[in-house]
Amino acid sequence: MLRTIIGLGLTLVLILSYAVYSATLDSAFYLAKTSNVETSIEISDDPVNGTYTFETNTAITWLNISIDNSPVGTTLEVSSLGGVWWHHPELGNQDGDSPFQCFAADTSDYEGLVEYCVESSTHSIDVQSMSEEFRGILSKDLPLTGAWAFIADNSTEANNIANITITDSILPRTWTLQMYDDDGSPVNTSGMGVSVSIVQHEIIDVSPYRIDPVTEMIWGMTALIGCFGIVLILPTTLYLAASAKSKKAAEINATNESE
Repeated sequence: MLRTIIGLGLTLVLILSYAVYSATLDSAFYLAKTSNVETSIEISDDPVNGTYTFETNTAITWLNISIDNSPVGTTLEVSSLGGVWWHHPELGNQDGDSPFQCFAADTSDYEGLVEYCVESSTHSIDVQSMSEEFRGILSKDLPLTGAWAFIADNSTEANNIANITITDSILPRTWTLQMYDDDGSPVNTSGMGVSVSIVQHEIIDVSPYRIDPVTEMIWGMTALIGCFGIVLILPTTLYLAASAKSKKAAEINATNESE
């Protein structure tokens, strides 16, 4: 009986370990990597009217605006003609041990995203110091890290998914930066410095997501052996106890018969 239990356990360990090994060799997950490059943007300025304009026409995640020597107590308004985008005052800052996130997985059903930023074509901040930073997110589909994983049936479909994600994120936009005073009138910003940079993405590589099959098989076998070891402890203990009891009973019977 004990040999049968151990034999069945080892057979299951080998079968399940091979299943883990096979799954690592044929994965439906693909990993796409993008350039994720920060680029400075050329600006057309009209400081007398406190207006600055520029254009974008690529797949962009981050929009970063820096102003120096700015008039304190004014309002910086950033508007986009061509599409909505997302902004939050804490965007780019640390939120505890991790950076503030505009989008996070919906923990109620783990489907879709929860948005913590405001979605609009126009956003503004109050200028409280001579140097200010303004950040925005232009796409919720592009990866901020420059890489993302997804499921596809084959390499052709994977490349199509990755390229469509990039293409759908390309929106021609005309941007306007405007400084206003408390009355809503344009402010003369002569002497103020404005710099704009974006983080844009182009596909670099799309490849199957690979993990080390040997390592995974070893870990799988270790876990399975541990599980089956725990499962076998009780029946093995009962078997040994029953065998010892039977042996002791046989010895007692033999002693009684000899007497």
